[in-house]
Amino acid sequence: MRTIDKRELLLASLHKQFLLAKGKRLEVVSSLCGLQAQFANNPGHALRIRSDDHCDQTWREGLVKTWTFRHTLHAIRRDELDLFISAQGVPGGWDDGWGLSRRVKPRWSSLIRGWIREGIDDRQRLKDKCRERGAEPGALAIIFHGWGGLISEMCQRGMIAYAPGTAKRFVACDDFRPLDRDAARAEILRRYFAHLGPATMDDCANFTGFRKKTILGVLEKQPLPLQSVHCAGGEYFYIGEWDASRDIPPCLLLSGFDQLLLAYRDRTRLLDDKHKPDVVTTTGIIHPAVMLDGRLKAKWKRDGRVIRVTPFAGMGQRSRRRIAACAGDLFGNDIDAVVFGEQE
Repeated sequence: MRTIDKRELLLASLHKQFLLAKGKRLEVVSSLCGLQAQFANNPGHALRIRSDDHCDQTWREGLVKTWTFRHTLHAIRRDELDLFISAQGVPGGWDDGWGLSRRVKPRWSSLIRGWIREGIDDRQRLKDKCRERGAEPGALAIIFHGWGGLISEMCQRGMIAYAPGTAKRFVACDDFRPLDRDAARAEILRRYFAHLGPATMDDCANFTGFRKKTILGVLEKQPLPLQSVHCAGGEYFYIGEWDASRDIPPCLLLSGFDQLLLAYRDRTRLLDDKHKPDVVTTTGIIHPAVMLDGRLKAKWKRDGRVIRVTPFAGMGQRSRRRIAACAGDLFGNDIDAVVFGEQE
């Protein structure tokens, strides 16, 4: 079995994740198994650095947001909703989850989807309609719970989905048709190892939220053309080769919750252990990060027309100029300055 080092492991990830050669927007979304959308603008930036047809005004077209892997919101293609919902497992009958009786959930879910079909699609107007129909304050708080509530249960059944972006709007998904769960999971695993590999089975379980035993069971039933390499004592699986002759980009501005970090439990291919707390908070938030020569060296954020960069340690002028040039190439006339600060 071939052995590679961590630098080539990163190079393979960059190649497969469209960070060496860009792809088409919808191809990127499909290949990367969606883009985490806990913060609404992160998918847009993930596509900005990966797609050659990116447009700030139109990147949301053909996409929806719904709960998929690890019970978190992801932006996915609307025409692939069947796949992602089915891979998670479509719930059966209603239960008393969130403290709302199973007896009333069919009524409220039917009413809400009906209003969305009629064009009443924003969260506040839907709450107002429920209130008009007699929903008590306690029930309203559960139906529109900030962490899910009845709305999330409707999404998990393929009844509705969020529209991507910052506005809390919904779309009715009347064309949802569940697929065989194992077949859907096999397709997710194929995409994972083809575009997020090379990765260990533990990495895959961490990303998908599937148990390792479940993953191995699916692969036994529906084998994939997996290959593997050794790296730092571990076995890493993948589908399809990468161009090992390519160079790692001198600078990349990754999105928050970027797939280059989310895809792996072990992130040492690009992140030094001492800098983990600088990138990943104790609550699991993954900051937008700056990669210089294959290592994460700073975090960044956009503040209006200013890009603010916070290095993890002392940073020379050459590195600062490279980051400023990278930001300028990405954002062009949409920004006025790149400002460097210090860790708090």
